[in-house]
Amino acid sequence: MRSVLVGFDSFDPSTYESLANKNELPNLTALAGKSGYSRLKVCAPPQTEVSWTSIATGSDPGTHGIFDFVHRDPATYVPYVSILPTKQSAVGEQFIPPYTAKTIFSEAADMGYPAIALWWPALFPARLDMPISTIPGLGTPDVRGQLGVGTYATSDPAEKKEKTRVAVLKETSKGKYAGALDGPMTKTREGLQPAKLDFSLDILNDAQATLRIGTVELPLKCGQWSPIFEIKFKLGLLFNVTAITKVILTQIRGKVGLYFLPLQIHPLHSTWHYGAPKSFIKDSWTNGGPFLTLGWPQDTTALEEDCITDEQFLGLCDSIFESRKKVFYYHLSNMKEGVLAGVFDCLDRVQHMFLRDREDIVHDWYRRLDGFVGEARGKMSSLGMDKARFLVMSDHGFKNFGHKVHLNRWLAGNNYLSFSSNGGEDGLQNVNWAETSAYALGLNSIYLNVKGREGKGRVTAEQVEPLLAEIKTKLLDLRGPGGKNAVSSVLFKHEAFSGPYLRLGPDLVVGYAPNYRASSETGLGKAPQTTLEVNTDHWGADHCIDAEAVPGVLFANRDVANIPEVSFRDIPLLMIGKHLDQSYLKPPSEQNRQGQENIEERLKGLGYL
Repeated sequence: MRSVLVGFDSFDPSTYESLANKNELPNLTALAGKSGYSRLKVCAPPQTEVSWTSIATGSDPGTHGIFDFVHRDPATYVPYVSILPTKQSAVGEQFIPPYTAKTIFSEAADMGYPAIALWWPALFPARLDMPISTIPGLGTPDVRGQLGVGTYATSDPAEKKEKTRVAVLKETSKGKYAGALDGPMTKTREGLQPAKLDFSLDILNDAQATLRIGTVELPLKCGQWSPIFEIKFKLGLLFNVTAITKVILTQIRGKVGLYFLPLQIHPLHSTWHYGAPKSFIKDSWTNGGPFLTLGWPQDTTALEEDCITDEQFLGLCDSIFESRKKVFYYHLSNMKEGVLAGVFDCLDRVQHMFLRDREDIVHDWYRRLDGFVGEARGKMSSLGMDKARFLVMSDHGFKNFGHKVHLNRWLAGNNYLSFSSNGGEDGLQNVNWAETSAYALGLNSIYLNVKGREGKGRVTAEQVEPLLAEIKTKLLDLRGPGGKNAVSSVLFKHEAFSGPYLRLGPDLVVGYAPNYRASSETGLGKAPQTTLEVNTDHWGADHCIDAEAVPGVLFANRDVANIPEVSFRDIPLLMIGKHLDQSYLKPPSEQNRQGQENIEERLKGLGYL
């Protein structure tokens, strides 16, 4: 068995079909042929981490347990990151795998075949007990254990950013500046403080500078990203943490600006179980070339906060895509049998930031990915892999995002949610639970405040069904400007999910209509003062809406057009020739579902929130 899967995060069928009809995507059109293309039914909610996990397991969240970006501990209402769960142990807080269901990778390994998963979401930390080779994707933290924000170093002492760290550059002499980069937290006499690494910047002329940091000396050209480089932070007398990053000199005239990407795990020197096995990671790094390790390496936060320009962001995406291609091709060239899958997610980030206002940039990326498909098929042919299974697919499509829905404000306005102070802008810690029957957390989830399940529940078993029906009816009547529906689908949990984790999922899954999406504040349980808000962010398009509105795509060198309503559940059969038996899964305990008090800090680098 030889099966290759190329995943293009957020590759949209409508965009593909439009460009293909203009003969602009010849390689995908050739792969599609007469029966090798179909729109793909995706799971609800169509969030990246939910959908790729559903594809890998051939099951919905009721079986694998990832329902949304943000989950909650029902006993305390404290939220936590679903793809980066933790537990307390004797040595402190530890990362644990987000799910335990079988995947196409683990099943292929059980069948005796090698299995490689590259940049697949929710595979951090590495499962050392499974004989699969992994480089994890979305959900991989930075060296601080968070989803990653960078550092903007500037000579302007008045500079402020909402999420991005700001470091002041002090001019030590004409054209020479000094600064410090914050690293992982370490114990000091003053308590926990970030370890610091000093650096200097020498301005050479209007376009060039030299950066010295640690043992590294880098020549910089204004507007161009540096290569990946490594730096070390000293934590105590005997312990060092090695990180990797890239830096860009953004400005010299007027004021000096320097932007460092989030400090990322060095795959060969990680204090956590980054990927597996270690020999595979070393082989990939040494022979495929260095690569960024953060789960969200395309720094949308830096673009949103004007730390970098559109062109600089696109240059970063270019370098990420090219580095991943090299690693993918290296493993493809050495593939004798088994499963090889790689997720390429730059298109997703590009569409988030440019689909609304620069569709030309998005279309360029579709053409670029089409070229990659042609290149990959050519390499497979030269390797004698013409008969290997070959799938190209996406986890969902994409739509413009014109209005934010503050769902907790709507719940409060309809007397389902009551705040005890500050009007709800501080989130769930200020809810009056004795007068609350429902609350929203995450981008598509509503939970009832059920007695005996939630820590301060008040909704009785007899009240659950009529209350859910009432909220659903009212939500479907929520209108935006021009009288258009803001919500096109509301699913009860038993309609959306099946499996042993069903009871842990949200009680309602909200499917927003195209052009609407839950606000980032809703994702964190907050409630700004209005129900609807015009979205003026750079982030102008999204997919966390009604799953029926954002199907994915599936191309294959097999007949897929004639599979009735082909869906994420069919991918294991198409890849390894069998459906996955998940019947061994036992109903989970809620004992280890611990909230994370610093969730906003952990999530800063995730553009959705």
